[in-house]
Amino acid sequence: MLRKISALLLSLVILLCGTALAEVTPNGEFPVVDTPTEITIWTSIPGTQTDYTNNATTKYYEEKTGVHVNWIEVADAEKATLFNTSLASASYPDYYMTGVNSTDLISYYEDGVIIPLNDLIDQYSVYLKQLLDENPSVREAITAPDGNIYSFPMVNYIPAQNVDAKIYVYKEWLQKYTEETGKAKPNTAEGLEEMLLYFRDHDMNGNGDPSDEIALTGHYQYNNTGIPVFYMLNGFCYVPNDYFFVGDDGRVCSNVKTDEFREGLRYANKLFNEGLIDEGTFVQSLTTFRSLTTTTKDKVTVAACAAPYPFRVLTMQTGVDNAVEWKDYEVLEPMQRADGTTVVAGISTVYVTTFGMITTACKNPDVVMRWVDSIYSPEMREYLIYGGEEGKGWEWKDGVKSIAGADRAVVSLLDVTERNAIWLPDWVGSWVTEEMYCNNAAESDSAEAPLRVADGKLYDKYLKETGIPRINWCTDQDTTVEFGELNTLFVDYLNTAISEFTLGTRDINDDNVWQEYLNTLDAMGYDHYCDVATSYYFQ
Repeated sequence: MLRKISALLLSLVILLCGTALAEVTPNGEFPVVDTPTEITIWTSIPGTQTDYTNNATTKYYEEKTGVHVNWIEVADAEKATLFNTSLASASYPDYYMTGVNSTDLISYYEDGVIIPLNDLIDQYSVYLKQLLDENPSVREAITAPDGNIYSFPMVNYIPAQNVDAKIYVYKEWLQKYTEETGKAKPNTAEGLEEMLLYFRDHDMNGNGDPSDEIALTGHYQYNNTGIPVFYMLNGFCYVPNDYFFVGDDGRVCSNVKTDEFREGLRYANKLFNEGLIDEGTFVQSLTTFRSLTTTTKDKVTVAACAAPYPFRVLTMQTGVDNAVEWKDYEVLEPMQRADGTTVVAGISTVYVTTFGMITTACKNPDVVMRWVDSIYSPEMREYLIYGGEEGKGWEWKDGVKSIAGADRAVVSLLDVTERNAIWLPDWVGSWVTEEMYCNNAAESDSAEAPLRVADGKLYDKYLKETGIPRINWCTDQDTTVEFGELNTLFVDYLNTAISEFTLGTRDINDDNVWQEYLNTLDAMGYDHYCDVATSYYFQ
């Protein structure tokens, strides 16, 4: 309790000092300060950027706001470690621009690291306050049990990330398959197998070697989003990429012990035995996987692959003639089940996460609030989503069909291989992808964003949400720790089981082997884990 009171008093002192020191302009105006002001921001660098210091958006936003940012930049791969190092040093920046676990926010406040944002939002926010007023569910989601808001909301309309379990097929080969066989683009277990067999047997790249094509591959990284087996499993039963969901009774559960799940694994094992699933899928990294797909059109070897959206399929190449591009791979529809239904596991196309914290070291929290609030403005949302200033990064073009079907669309003018043109929108935590902006994109644009939106919309028709909340506020430390340990234990075991059943290391057709798998889940405390997970999410 003493620690909470001390942190609260410190926050109030800083708020009062910040108000006195800062010279902010009226809310909603640019620039946000009367005189040039500096703030320090800690953040990680996404793979699409070189840095923030020299980024075009940084220069544009500094001119707009009058605020100069001294960036503390870390590699994304080292983000977790270096974030903890920064916290331990007690030498905090003004603002941590990074995603943060909601359950950690209260601890950071109690430890005197961050300040609550409620009063700052009321006094110095226009666009964020409007967002919260118009979306009470967002305000509720980011409000801690003690009534405080400690982090900014990132509210995304991202249909591409609603369902991870997708399969992409090289479009030219798919067209050849449908034309020569008279068969439709597959959306059933039988159809997928027939298409992959065709790819295996017909020297698709025409180099005289019928054995160098890879019918179906993927990678093990990023929460199973590169494992094609999950696409197949949803053709038999409901299986999220992390296995668990909320049942009709409100309890966390899964289908990993069902006969339908076993049938899905039987199917995957059959495809592997037929040489249709690349063994490297379960051991290769995203980098290794992309080294197979990132090629020229005369040297294609990968017929189909697992990916949540086109960006994961391959890396765009600069100055390479005849290079394979994102649009050269086409997404398959979800797999239809034997009863004729199609259901895929995923999350809502609109979801909320906590992002960004103002620290107790910040002398001008009002300036930081105005700086962050302006990212939520319609002007900056348009800038980040479309890719810069109109006429430079994008333009309206008549006679071009948009994703929504209009005869006028936004067309990107950016070089898709340019790494440092703009900030990655969801890396700065803004309300980044409202449906309106997505619908305005050109349907035929070679940029990745319109493709991922269109693919996401296709899957959204079949989506059943897992019911697992994006933000939870479990304040019981024992439950939080136990959930974390058990979740890692079960997901790791199930990941191993899926790969071994698919590859035949464990015989999915052997009843004794299957029973041993079930017994192991029970011995690990499967039912207890479901109870703990339910408490963790819904206490």
